[in-house]
Formats: sequence, C-alpha cells, structure tokens
Amino acid sequence: MDFYTLYRSLEELGLEIFTLNDIIKITEQKKEVVKSTLTRLVKQKKIYRLKTKYYSLKRIENKFQLQKLYTETYIGLHSALEYYGSTTQRFNNLDLITKNLLKKQNIENTEIDFHKVKQGFFFGFKKIKINNSEVFISNIEKTIIDCIYFSSKVYLTEINAFIKKNKEIINIEILITYLNKIDSSVLNKRVGYLLELSNIHLKEIKINNKYERLNINLSKSGTRNTKWKLIINEDI
Repeated sequence: MDFYTLYRSLEELGLEIFTLNDIIKITEQKKEVVKSTLTRLVKQKKIYRLKTKYYSLKRIENKFQLQKLYTETYIGLHSALEYYGSTTQRFNNLDLITKNLLKKQNIENTEIDFHKVKQGFFFGFKKIKINNSEVFISNIEKTIIDCIYFSSKVYLTEINAFIKKNKEIINIEILITYLNKIDSSVLNKRVGYLLELSNIHLKEIKINNKYERLNINLSKSGTRNTKWKLIINEDI
C-alpha cells in the first residue's frame, strides 16, 4: 500500500493517532514489513513517531490527545481543570491518573505526569473526542474528588473555584456514590466542607470524630469545624 492510500485509509477511520497494529490490520502485511515501512515514513517526515508503536499523521497540537498513548489512564487534576475551563492558566504538562507506576515522559514538548491510584480509586471517567482522537477524562464529580485527594498537587482554592463554577451541574447522588465507594472518612470531610462553601450540602456520608487538617500541607493550627471535624488551617 502506498503512502497516500494509507493516509486516506487512516483519515476515513478517524485515526489521527494510530498504532503499529492498526497498520497491520489495514494493510494485512506482516509485522516486520509494516515496521520497516513506518520507519521509512518517519524518516521521510510523512508521519510522526510519538512513542513505541504509536504514530500520528501530523504534529499533535492538542495535548489532551496524548492520553490515547497510555492505556489504563485518564486525564485528571490540573489538566481536567484546564479542559473544563475552570482556570485561565495553561500548563505545559498533561496529568494522567493511572493504576500503574510510570515515570514522567516528554512527548511533543508536553511533559506527561502520572499520578498513581489504587484499583478501587480508578473510576469516574468518561470518553470524549478531541479532534479525531477518543480519550478518557475524569467527569465533574470525580475531578473534585481526585483534586482533593491529590491536594498536595492542586491548591484548595483552585478546587473551590472549580466547584463554584460547576455547582449547577454537579450530580450530588453520583458524588455521594463515589465517596461511599472509596470509603475514606478524611476525604468525606474535606469534600463535604468544600462543597458546603458553595452551599452544596452532602448527606449520608460517614465521618469519624477525629479532627483532621483541611489542608494536609499546612500546620495543625486553625479553627475547628465541629460539623466536619476539620481543623480549618487555610482561608479559602
């Protein structure tokens, strides 16, 4: 198959980012032949190699498309806030939540940062389409939970702003279901308190009687919130 026929096939399939296996299926050629062809096309700058076995027809300008390169991940944290338009700041990195321990990588001048969670925390994401690439991103409710869980990486003021911006579309039932599934008293406290700042009230979530810091990164000094059993050590 010549390059232009291959190009048209990829466009028809909507594969702006494609894999070695995609080309094997399209051409029905042997793996070694396809690998050789792709290497040649990369050298000729007709396609671009993103990482092992992953290629693109053109330079990737939207970093969110790069999630497609990593199975068992989804876009989260600052990158999710950026996607949902909660911040005017633009970041040069892509935050991916993952079940696996992965090292930082740099692709197309974008730093890929991985944030590992346990199997039981890996849920609450949806499929969206960026240009011609289908990628996964945390939904509104899980974005709130993930950002609070990773509060050492995301400021509580940023989470508070996100909640205020999306308060009309936050699904409380889904949020409570997620919190009950995770079953973390301290997470329940922090989520409940921050939502209440936007006049969103959670019911039927369990908390213990131990006082814990709202911001784990700051000192233990602050006022005590008796309802949520939190030491309010940051003025949001």
